[in-house]
Amino acid sequence: MSIKILIVDDEVLLQTLMQQRFRHKIRTGEYEFRFALSGRQALDSIRENTDIDVVLLDINMPDISGLALLAQLPDLLPLSQVVMVSAYGDLNNIRLAMNRGAFDFVMKPINFQDLETTIDKTARYVSQLRESVHTKAVAELKARFFDNITHEFRTPLSLILAPVDALLQNTQHDNRTRHSLLTIRQNGRQLLHLINQLLDLTKLEAGSLPIIELRGDVILFVTQVVDSFRVIAEQKELALFFSTDTAGHEVLFDGDKWEKILKNLLSNALKFTSPGGWVSVTCQLQPDRVVLTISDSGIGIPAEHLPHIFDRFYQVVTSLTRSYEGSGIGLALANELTRQLGGTVSVESTPAVGTTFIVALPVRPLPETATLENPQLVSADTEPWLFTRESAEDDDADAAKPLILLVEDNSELLAFIAESLTGLYRVLTATNGRDALDIAQRELPDVVVTDVMMPELDGYQLTRHLKNNPTTDHICVVLLTARSAPASRREGLAEGADDYLTKPFDLDELRLRLRNLISRQHKLRAFFERQMGSLLLEEKADETPPVTAREAFLTKLNKIIEANLDDSNFRAETMADEVCMSIRTLTRKLTMLTGISPGRLVRTYRLRRAIDLLRQGHPIAETAYMVGFENPSYFTRAFKEIYQKTPSEYLAVNEHLS
Repeated sequence: MSIKILIVDDEVLLQTLMQQRFRHKIRTGEYEFRFALSGRQALDSIRENTDIDVVLLDINMPDISGLALLAQLPDLLPLSQVVMVSAYGDLNNIRLAMNRGAFDFVMKPINFQDLETTIDKTARYVSQLRESVHTKAVAELKARFFDNITHEFRTPLSLILAPVDALLQNTQHDNRTRHSLLTIRQNGRQLLHLINQLLDLTKLEAGSLPIIELRGDVILFVTQVVDSFRVIAEQKELALFFSTDTAGHEVLFDGDKWEKILKNLLSNALKFTSPGGWVSVTCQLQPDRVVLTISDSGIGIPAEHLPHIFDRFYQVVTSLTRSYEGSGIGLALANELTRQLGGTVSVESTPAVGTTFIVALPVRPLPETATLENPQLVSADTEPWLFTRESAEDDDADAAKPLILLVEDNSELLAFIAESLTGLYRVLTATNGRDALDIAQRELPDVVVTDVMMPELDGYQLTRHLKNNPTTDHICVVLLTARSAPASRREGLAEGADDYLTKPFDLDELRLRLRNLISRQHKLRAFFERQMGSLLLEEKADETPPVTAREAFLTKLNKIIEANLDDSNFRAETMADEVCMSIRTLTRKLTMLTGISPGRLVRTYRLRRAIDLLRQGHPIAETAYMVGFENPSYFTRAFKEIYQKTPSEYLAVNEHLS
């Protein structure tokens, strides 16, 4: 491939010299020259042809100086490099050009042998730079591909694992059926594990798997990871040992990556150890790192295979190990995660004796400003499918059940979730974000459970619309998605989502999360119902701005009522118009927030304001008219209904107490 060189110099004879001196390389296609006699000609040439590798740029030119042109080239030719050309007496400008990004320089009169060396060196650098950019682009493309295909895999896996988990909770199955269901679940989870490993490897390639350090007890963390393998060890009739010479100690470390490293090494040790054998883990905490030693009494690894065991997809395929064959992903992932963290991993093995992996992972001490109260403990992710089944309440009227809106573009999964929740909730469904937004604005469900990757509006956009609209900002949103990366979680939570659950999901976990969200709503509703008067009627409330969207909405309603306090024709319908809602929508929203209707809110507010007016010395009849009651007798009955005393009795008691 030719090296494309643009020479920008106002000396006309230089063109002839270049063509004569490099005629052999021009004839063989190694060099391809283009010439410009000024900076403006150079810009025109670059705009027509951007495939330039090297720019030979004279500093002193009549229209646009070389330094001025140099400043424009990074935007026009981001991957090309500039070699400055100048006379010996112009060293200050040469230095300035180098500081501004020139790759190299040559001096006039030109030494053509030196120029050829400089051109070849610059062209090699440009080639490496372009290859690096291309490699990064391919890695990012692969990461996006695996991210998308993982989403496609996770949805059918949800349709496999969730029904199987539901069936396994039925104790009426015979042993043969139960064994088949357990086999399906085990292999489904293994498939999910392999998918996640492939995705992690691809993200490592693309540099999109950042290090996220959290505070935690590192010894407790390792203990929990090891303990999560004890059931597997017992099933394989293996002894699993753990020892440490260090007491619990809090440090900063990336628990997610540590867990993946340790789990892959432990899985490998258990896989290649025959029944009756043992696997041992020791943990030693040093000032700046933790050294983990994972040993086993397994089949061992032949010496000729040891240099390759961390290569991706490499397998030690012999007649001895064929029954233990795996994917060749786990050790590669453990090795690359260790390297990303700045640690080391080594292996020693003797066939028929056993294997030992030694991993050194760095840790950082807690900053001096860290507090010990409520530490953010990083713990191992134990079996994600084991949850206590929720006991359903006795059948209530359908109208009293919470309303759930499910949004999922996979019709099978949508139908399965809807059927699974119907007994506990009233369920609405939508297959895209746009329809879901319309339904949510019309029906005001208690909770929206939505996928992220959907047509029309995705889950993030739907969440943003719901949380930024005063009509729907109180609705809880649960993102149910295959996008499990921390960045995706942060993006969803930043949009205002109340919870985040990844596919494949456990149906009981979804039920529990919904129960907790709705329980929290009920507690907030009860709190606001108790605090309706004191929260918004005290004069000091105007001095402190509302701290939540709920308080802001209720404050707005009370200000509207206050502005119409003496208007006996003011009704809930008028208040709904003031907040640009239908009376049905306002009733639904207010009932969800406070447990009371708009009409009751208006009446309660008026009666609370009546107390203020009575205390100020206004007569009862005058007070009735001032708070919008046309009939003082009706005012007295309404007052007694709320406060169990007539206005005069209430005043007498309060005067006595004062």
